[in-house]
Amino acid sequence: MITALKQLPLKILLLYLLFAITTISCKSKKTLAKHNPITSVDTTSEKCRMDFKSGKTLSKLMNDSELNFKYVSAKFSCQLTLDSEEHSFNVSVRCRKDSVIWLSISKLGIDAARILITKDTVKFTMGLTEKKYFVGDFSYINQMLHADLDYDMLQALLFGNSADFQDDDDKLKPGRDKSNCQYFLSTIRRRHVRRIASGTETPSESYQTIWLDPETFKITTLEFTDIQAKRKFSSSYSNFKAVDKYDAPFKLLYTITAEKNIKAEISYSRININEPQTFPFKIPASYERIEFKKQ
Repeated sequence: MITALKQLPLKILLLYLLFAITTISCKSKKTLAKHNPITSVDTTSEKCRMDFKSGKTLSKLMNDSELNFKYVSAKFSCQLTLDSEEHSFNVSVRCRKDSVIWLSISKLGIDAARILITKDTVKFTMGLTEKKYFVGDFSYINQMLHADLDYDMLQALLFGNSADFQDDDDKLKPGRDKSNCQYFLSTIRRRHVRRIASGTETPSESYQTIWLDPETFKITTLEFTDIQAKRKFSSSYSNFKAVDKYDAPFKLLYTITAEKNIKAEISYSRININEPQTFPFKIPASYERIEFKKQ
């Protein structure tokens, strides 16, 4: 097993790192996939009844329902599928809100990587294939994997919160998706979404859509799409459990429609908040630095 681990290429290990922090965006030429978010609403009646709510109201209800913390520590397992190739690993994560994210990744009981992320820096060590480390920012990872990552997005997506959605409530387009008994918020109108999906319209900007449970206003599905850059990322959240006075998703599913189909299924075993954490990170003297040249 250890021999097999050492044969894993650098790019796969980087995908481990990125999916451990739960998101990447890749190039895609496929059209939008139909979502099917999980809802807690009672659908025994034939019609789904939801009162209309403005974008400002839905945005406030969504923000009020989010997992709010100063510190968080958690553990989860991840099943990563790259086309037909499957990989699994375990992750311990610690976070001080808006400051630092720390992750320790293991596979088959063997330490694979350690990551330390702040607003301005990304550091990681990898000891499975070669003894290497990286110190820099998101540019290296984004360039290597055609990604578009930043600290705020990673922190939000770890726990099912909204990620850099849209600060201007007047630009949020609210709606009721009665086929799934969900509210939604989008940066473009719903009819434009249908035209884009059918290929009859190409927007000049990227757009984002969030579907909300009509009772808890927790995010059940989130999509980022950039037609011009040919990027599509989708995340779904389920199995909500109480964490302190908040609800948090313990099951997360991330899919990327791209040149390679990518899926990550994450299952939290525990989430604890507001217990002070430490963030140990050391680069062994024998490790070789990964040099990065911007293209």
